[in-house]
Amino acid sequence: MNKPATYLRDAVRIAALALALLGVTVAHAQPLAMDGYLRLLREAHAAAERRDMIGLEQVAPALVAVRSVAMPDGGSAPADNRWLAAALDTPRPDLPTITARLGALIDALAYPSGPPAADAEDRLRDILARPPFRQADTPRALGWIEQLLQWLIDMLDRTFAPVNRAAAQGGGGMAWILAAIGLLIVGVVLAVWLRGLRRALAPSARRPTSGPEASLSAGEAAQHAGELARAGDYRRAARMLYLSSLLWLDENRLLRYDRSLTNREYLDRLGGNPALRERLRPVVETFDRVWYGDGGLDAAGFAAYEIQVAALRESQGRDTLP
Repeated sequence: MNKPATYLRDAVRIAALALALLGVTVAHAQPLAMDGYLRLLREAHAAAERRDMIGLEQVAPALVAVRSVAMPDGGSAPADNRWLAAALDTPRPDLPTITARLGALIDALAYPSGPPAADAEDRLRDILARPPFRQADTPRALGWIEQLLQWLIDMLDRTFAPVNRAAAQGGGGMAWILAAIGLLIVGVVLAVWLRGLRRALAPSARRPTSGPEASLSAGEAAQHAGELARAGDYRRAARMLYLSSLLWLDENRLLRYDRSLTNREYLDRLGGNPALRERLRPVVETFDRVWYGDGGLDAAGFAAYEIQVAALRESQGRDTLP
């Protein structure tokens, strides 16, 4: 990650900590309403599901600061989401696990209040027996590096076993000759294997992305968007139209297209071109609402989205990449 993105993330973390300290005082003063608590959970879940670390770190302090939730019957229930702060305070947060736990909390709160059903204990036991609460007790498969090391150890054991026997019988000179021959054989085999591995990995190094969208151009993506819209699939059409916008920016050297970046990070990359960033912002926000949120999209909405994308392409920004 480049330095501006790192500084931005550090600034967000500091702001998040300040909000968390302020939120603790407020949380102790009055329980949060159930609707507000569910809203925070859903915002955090949506950000984690779309791998939006900035969005997740913005909503996490408010969620962690909640200590009690007002129940519909007038009472309150304790809440403890400090696990989320601990999960985010790692070099590489496990976003799939965070998504699963937030989703489980949302599902649990969706159950109706009142006396538990007769089979409630059995259902709870079944839920806790499945991921993400319990992982399958299956042996971990060895990686290719571990397999290579194990093969080398076995090879050396087989090579030096007769050498050890010969040395024990007093043939010191012959033992050293056999050891040299064994090491030479191992070296030749290892060199051949590494050469084949390098050839196998060479095509992957030349082709960093894969999938049907990796070779699309901006025009082809826009054409696919039109075909999907004519078929009535406006949600997927909006996604292809958004992809065509990013590809157009890349082709015009205004913004590099990188599938590992989040939508907010694309906007951050345009910090040096505020006019272009403001034209891209509604395109990103509409896509997030349609693809990740609950917002539907009809023919009229898609036509409005096409106008936003067209306005982006009419941008006169000239701050191209080096």
